[in-house]
Amino acid sequence: VGATPGMQSYYNRRAEKALSGNDVRNRFAFSSVYELPFGVGRKYLSEGLVARAFGGWNIGAILTLQQGSPFGLTTQVNTLNAFSGGQRVNLLRDPNLPASQRTVQRYFDTEAAIAPPQFTFGTAGRSILTGPGLANLNLSLLKNFRLAETWNLQFRLESFNAPNRANFEEPGGALGSPNFGVITSAMDARSMQLGLRLTF
Repeated sequence: VGATPGMQSYYNRRAEKALSGNDVRNRFAFSSVYELPFGVGRKYLSEGLVARAFGGWNIGAILTLQQGSPFGLTTQVNTLNAFSGGQRVNLLRDPNLPASQRTVQRYFDTEAAIAPPQFTFGTAGRSILTGPGLANLNLSLLKNFRLAETWNLQFRLESFNAPNRANFEEPGGALGSPNFGVITSAMDARSMQLGLRLTF
């Protein structure tokens, strides 16, 4: 599941015990909608043309903060000459790097992993590293125009990933690949959209 590699040995399931690829230990989600106190029937500017101009506005926000997902390290060339894939590396030491040393060019200690000898299984566990986390903020600005008793026209301005933060995907985990330890992709950059919604 997720970015964790496949089974290394079908005859040793005990060695496959590890975190699932969708195991996210820490996640915080916050959502809110605030209707501004202006316009007809509100506390401020409740009469006349000013009420129609400044009334009916809503501000919304969805904030998501979460830890990254577990992933493992495999070999690009299968030296087992058996099974279809999922052969893991041998570890010389802990491949985790301090957060201050992680970069998109070297997210983990790539020199801590070596290829296992011919016809042997790798000693690394299935999910030994955790990928980059996620911090995302979506914002919305809505304006409601009451057209009749049961008709409403809503104008929507929405911004996804409003701060335009780079939320990176997992780095390459195949030993022997030029992208081993390198982050080559990220989630969507900021995008904005306008819309009209008629309800009746």
